[in-house]
Amino acid sequence: MNLPLLRVTGVRHWLEENRRFALLASRDNPQPLAQRGFTLIELITVMIVIGILAVVALPKFSLLQGFNDVGYRNKVMAAIEYARKAAVAQRRNTRVTIASSAVTLEVEKATPEGDSGTPGSYVALVLPGSSSNQFSPPAGVTLTPASSTFTFSALGKASAAQSFTLSGGAGSITVESETGYVH
Repeated sequence: MNLPLLRVTGVRHWLEENRRFALLASRDNPQPLAQRGFTLIELITVMIVIGILAVVALPKFSLLQGFNDVGYRNKVMAAIEYARKAAVAQRRNTRVTIASSAVTLEVEKATPEGDSGTPGSYVALVLPGSSSNQFSPPAGVTLTPASSTFTFSALGKASAAQSFTLSGGAGSITVESETGYVH
């Protein structure tokens, strides 16, 4: 019979000890444990400092410019490669015109076999996923040389080797004359 009584008194003793510890802890820190945290003034001050840093520091990190440069380079490379593939697939000469304001693709009306059309006259070669045969660079992106025109033969050969450099260190584009390879 003494055994259950010991268990109950042991639990009581444990509860009393923990209550004494909680009272001692509350004397050292006047705030109860559940109410610790930051005040509203501290939170607003931190938010204001973060806002000031964002306004002053973030514009200096032109993070998107690098993406625009590389994206435009990839778009120009894809357009030149598309012009080469279209020349081979349609058995017609294609012309790529790179100007400072736009890249334009055109295909010759007549095939080398003289099927139809006047040799030397070109029509628009519409880009895939677009309703136009040209596109412009994003703001702040330039391609040098600023003006160049070359053609791809029905065999995919470029009329002359070409090399272009993009602003911002995004790289360069090279077109091999013998194979028409774009890299």
